[in-house]
Amino acid sequence: RDQGLTVTLLRAVSQHQIGVLASAFDALDLDPAVVTREREAPVGEIGGFLALRSPRATSLAGELHARGVMSDARGDVLRLGPAPYLSDAQLRDAIGLLGEVVRGGAR
Repeated sequence: RDQGLTVTLLRAVSQHQIGVLASAFDALDLDPAVVTREREAPVGEIGGFLALRSPRATSLAGELHARGVMSDARGDVLRLGPAPYLSDAQLRDAIGLLGEVVRGGAR
């Protein structure tokens, strides 16, 4: 309350950041057999994470973690979550690192 972080503001920040993550992911144009996302639901209907489907979800999460990107994997779903203390640039950088990992780029 002291910081003005209302539920409405936090939801707006989250939705904006989900949009940043989704747009950056889409721009990578990765092979959907390796990693893809649901595109039918509008960003406004996405919850607190950008969920990406991949048969490599667990290994991708591990490789991202090794590069300083916190993510979560559950089964074949890699989850990337925004936070109000992250900048748009940090979110785009995280997705860029995902692209490097998927394409087999060196650290």
